[in-house]
Amino acid sequence: MKKTFFIIMALAFGMFSACKKDPKVMVSSNIAAPVLVNPADGTSIAVTPADSSQIVSAIWHKANYGVDAVVNYFVEVAVAGNNFAGHIVIGSTVKDTLSMTYGALNSKLLAGLNLPANAASSIEVRTGAAIYGKDSVYSKPIKLTFTTFKELAPEKLWLPGSYEGYNPAAAPTIPSVTTFTYEGYAYFNASGNFKFTSAPDYGHVNYGDAGGGKLTTDGLAGGIGYDAAGVYKLNADIKNLTYTAVLIKTFGIIGTATPHAWDSSTAMTYDAVKNLYNVKVDLVPGALKFRANDAWDINYGPADANALSGKLIFNDPGAITIVNAGNYTVTLDMSQSTQKAYVYTIVKN
Repeated sequence: MKKTFFIIMALAFGMFSACKKDPKVMVSSNIAAPVLVNPADGTSIAVTPADSSQIVSAIWHKANYGVDAVVNYFVEVAVAGNNFAGHIVIGSTVKDTLSMTYGALNSKLLAGLNLPANAASSIEVRTGAAIYGKDSVYSKPIKLTFTTFKELAPEKLWLPGSYEGYNPAAAPTIPSVTTFTYEGYAYFNASGNFKFTSAPDYGHVNYGDAGGGKLTTDGLAGGIGYDAAGVYKLNADIKNLTYTAVLIKTFGIIGTATPHAWDSSTAMTYDAVKNLYNVKVDLVPGALKFRANDAWDINYGPADANALSGKLIFNDPGAITIVNAGNYTVTLDMSQSTQKAYVYTIVKN
């Protein structure tokens, strides 16, 4: 009997809990759907970086179910002409308005509707209402023209900073290596800080210091600090938001053709005006390559070992072949100012 009693009590409790989770509400047989009043039908919205924080609001007259109950509202968006097939819900509320920034709406539409980037699309918007997920009714849809914005990876990054008066238009640049990674050498004439920017202004994406070798796109974040004037090897990844900045204290030549063979580098002189390294040096037949800071972390070999001028390859094991002994002027150009490459020349005097 005790076992039967407990089973009956458990069933009764379960039935009571189920009823509590799913209340029965008798709604009117003639439900009045919500009426979307803002934005107006035919409105055009174009998103740009400058107005991404601007607010857009959907506002509607509430639905009338003829009963006192909590009504949940949701805003749906779809590509126009598809009868809301493949629609997305951009938000829900129990109020009669839903607001978000242009930037947030832009992100939802790009990801959810797969709208083309940086182009105008015709979309439809409607407000839905439901009580406990049932008895859904919808407003009459309105049509909008929405121009999306997507920051495309730039071909280069600008380096505005304290050393040049924080003027992106006048700042040096570093080029892309892959779609989202960038590398280059830049000369900073005094200690201070700098940022990476995606355009020669502050109106687009700015990359500041997030600490620990990380970047942030927060435009109010501080710049990347560095302790000394000099040439820096800069690398940035705008997808993973990371960077490195290595001070190049010296660039030099090394190898069996050079005065110290493989024992140590022969230092080159940096010309800040011409943005070049050079050295006049007696060479003998043998091998020659370039490295920074008298160490092997940053070193370059030639694309063509038999050429006395050409492109350099990072951490390449090869070396330039010097055939004839003599006095030479060796020049190293890491500026990438004339082509997207680090280049060298070796000229006999």
